[in-house]
Amino acid sequence: MNWRPAVRIDRCVCQRLLFAQLLPVARANGWTLETIMDETGCGDQCGMCRPYLRAMLADGTTVFSEILEDVADDVVVLGDEAS
Repeated sequence: MNWRPAVRIDRCVCQRLLFAQLLPVARANGWTLETIMDETGCGDQCGMCRPYLRAMLADGTTVFSEILEDVADDVVVLGDEAS
């Protein structure tokens, strides 16, 4: 059995901003990822939150239990293996 520790990703750690706080502001103002980066700094420093910000904008998710990775303009779930 492959055991993995629980993962909870819910914020930009560089800016200490919760995705749940950011989503309503982004939606109300029609922000894109680039606008979020410009207005808040989220995704603009270490970049680790960019795939989560993309997913948040796409489907409204604000808490993630999987580690995502940005690959070009696609979001990939790490650990998923293609059959």
